[in-house]
Amino acid sequence: MAKTGDQDRDALIAQASEWLARLDAGRAAPEAFEAWRDADPRRAAAFAEVAAAWSKLDALRDAELRKRPVMTRRAWLGGGLALAAGLSAAAYLGRDHLLRARTITGVGERRTLALPDGSSVELNTDTEVLWRFDRQRRRLWLERGEVALTIAQDALRPFELFTQQGLARLASGQFNARLRPAGLDLIVLAGRAAIRTASGETQAAVEAAADARQTLAITAAGVAVVAAPEAEVQAVQAWRRGEIVFEGQRLTEAVEEYNRYLTRKLVIEDPKVGALRLGGRFLTDNPETFLDALRTTFGLRIISDGPSRILLKSR
Repeated sequence: MAKTGDQDRDALIAQASEWLARLDAGRAAPEAFEAWRDADPRRAAAFAEVAAAWSKLDALRDAELRKRPVMTRRAWLGGGLALAAGLSAAAYLGRDHLLRARTITGVGERRTLALPDGSSVELNTDTEVLWRFDRQRRRLWLERGEVALTIAQDALRPFELFTQQGLARLASGQFNARLRPAGLDLIVLAGRAAIRTASGETQAAVEAAADARQTLAITAAGVAVVAAPEAEVQAVQAWRRGEIVFEGQRLTEAVEEYNRYLTRKLVIEDPKVGALRLGGRFLTDNPETFLDALRTTFGLRIISDGPSRILLKSR
């Protein structure tokens, strides 16, 4: 007699197989699949098992195709096999993307992700990451936002960080990666990192506590290594505590940074106000302390302007 646990597993495998077939045929919306998968960790495990088995079948099928004798109509054969290979590759890449686990934070939210190798990823506000580990590689994709990475030692599997700007390989250590409109800042707090882009590659190492922290910066001009200012290092430590620190920045810059954490955005109405310099330490989840500082220090008027904006005006 089958046990209840076995019946549940068989049902999950059947559901996962149906989802994979529908996705492969283009008959299912990825959003609907992700909602099904994310509702129960057992579903994600079942889907990974089914997809892995399907990938093995693909490999066996391709090996069998290579053993077949060459047909006389070479043009037809070349076109047919090229089409089959293209469809197989597209299906595999689609399944590979769906096999990646995903973690997202909303605006103002922070979250810590524990990875299976002992590494950890701290996600800052409005951040999205995907990850997938196998026997050969550890891979994490930063789609948007900012992460603090603590990478565990693994001599056999490199840790790879993918972004639209380039690929970074990280040794064991601590790092901070932030996507910006113009590129990527990868701060090496401890350890070694190498980064490669279409325009070049470079690397940096921080091997002792006394070593200066380094930033691997990708911009429109290319990729470079620069010393990370202490204020930047402190800013990284601050956001991990739920704080934001200003040390003499113009108010325009301070507001732009604070708005990353706010659903109701601050808007400066007077250009002269934007030139004011601001210092202090504030909580990212309590903008009232920041607004109180603007009132008392600069005498600004704080005006609510509907559900999405707060205006900053001079008196």
